[in-house]
Amino acid sequence: MMDIAQTGKSVVFSRILSEGVSRCESCGRYVPAQLIFEEGFTYVLQDCSFDKKKVKRLLMKGEWSEGRWKETPSYWPWVEGSMEKVSDWKTSDPKRPILSPLLSTECSAHCRICRFITTRINKERHSGLDVSAVKKTISAHRGKTVNFWIGEPTESKFLPELIAFAAKRGFITIIGTNGMKLSDAAYLRLLKAAGLRYTHMSFDGFDESIYERIRGGKYQYRLKLRALENLKSENMKTGIKAVLVRGLNENQVEVLLKYALKENFITEVSFQSLSLGGAEEGEGFDRNSLLSVEEIKNLINGSLKFSDDYFKLWDSMKINLASVLARIPFIKISPFELDAIYLLRKPQGFVPLLDASVLCRVISSLKRGGIRGISNACVCFFTALGWFIIKEMVCKRRLPEMTDSMVRIKIRVVTGVIFFSRKGRLIRNNVLVK
Repeated sequence: MMDIAQTGKSVVFSRILSEGVSRCESCGRYVPAQLIFEEGFTYVLQDCSFDKKKVKRLLMKGEWSEGRWKETPSYWPWVEGSMEKVSDWKTSDPKRPILSPLLSTECSAHCRICRFITTRINKERHSGLDVSAVKKTISAHRGKTVNFWIGEPTESKFLPELIAFAAKRGFITIIGTNGMKLSDAAYLRLLKAAGLRYTHMSFDGFDESIYERIRGGKYQYRLKLRALENLKSENMKTGIKAVLVRGLNENQVEVLLKYALKENFITEVSFQSLSLGGAEEGEGFDRNSLLSVEEIKNLINGSLKFSDDYFKLWDSMKINLASVLARIPFIKISPFELDAIYLLRKPQGFVPLLDASVLCRVISSLKRGGIRGISNACVCFFTALGWFIIKEMVCKRRLPEMTDSMVRIKIRVVTGVIFFSRKGRLIRNNVLVK
């Protein structure tokens, strides 16, 4: 459906992509909304009857395509039956593979780019942390991972205690952090002794001017470099999360990938565009500062030199694999494991864990369906990955994210705007291809 809007002397063409509900930033309620594509950007158009106003909020650059998934497992967080249950970032369904308890909404970094996406969190700031309630939630969790990442977890004095509590119960413990407090080697050793297994750290490139422009100042660059050195010294497996801004640090994609190739403690590199949190401009940025998923893919491909259709093949594989997983409830794989491409470190550079020919055979088998199709897909997987599974996961007893030889590459979409389609499907924070 195409709408035409008159703006001054220009005519703007809008196309409706989806209809559903979205959370109104003003009143906090879920209101009718449309996902629309306009002038190369995807927007959420909210119609709030409580405040009696319509609001158009910028979601992302490029067109969002919702109709990718055929069928998905019921435990994936964006297909829960209750919209309130899915959207409540303070609690978590114990059946989900990853638990993300809220420890703190505070962050001392004061990054300029984060002011766009923390408005809702700051509005709902809690007065204090109920440690016993968090422990109860962890104890009830039925997945394998506890990820402390909302806000800045290292701001909480209870982080070491809660990591130890989760680790003693056999959970993989992860933190998502700005990394500045990890510049203190003693503090990092404290977390490691408590049972911390993995760290996700914000790092936007090897140029201090980047941190002056989008973070809280050049001093952050020095602290983050020291944190990386400490993580390397402790052999703490680490994922780097980089925010890309047009005209500022696109050239850092190749630099960060080369760093990951050289440093074995780096096991993941994720890239995301700057988010304006629904606004058109602010803090010296506007929508032209954003990058689309396709543009980020091209930057990655420019460094890795993959075939042009590799991303599409991987996307097709994960869509068909999700349909199979939906019918096998006793096999649980986090959706975030599929939103990555897996690379092996080789002397000549990165090479895909699954090359294009293997992906084609797997896709063909999964599409065929039935026991025979699934069996053929399994044979393809294990023929290609058998040596890796035996060496890393059997002999060394390592999880994929803990290996020295593999790196995951992700493209993330962080919007700061919540939208549900009529099917109750949440616009996701992680997406490899649209």
